[in-house]
Amino acid sequence: MNVNQTFNSTNFKHRVTNMNPILALIMVFAMTLVAITLLPFLLLFGLISFLTLRFLGKKMLRRQQAEQENAYQHYANVKREPAAPYADMFKPSGANQTKTTGRTFEHQAD
Repeated sequence: MNVNQTFNSTNFKHRVTNMNPILALIMVFAMTLVAITLLPFLLLFGLISFLTLRFLGKKMLRRQQAEQENAYQHYANVKREPAAPYADMFKPSGANQTKTTGRTFEHQAD
């Protein structure tokens, strides 16, 4: 089996045990300081970008829907497809629909 000698565990143990302890302590402090100072800024950046993209996405979707609804507003002679049967089934109840009591059917006692 061919193994790369730089990743040999004995070589790694030798390098770790021969490391200068002061240098290792400085490296640990540096990594801790970087983690403590950068992590809040990274979290804040993530939160701000998430909220910004969320609100801008909603705004852009609203604008696109308004543009689609008004696409043929100025063209009265354009033939439009008839509405599909039951197309208004999932629209919120408005003036043209009756107020439901919450049941899907009226029970009739037999």
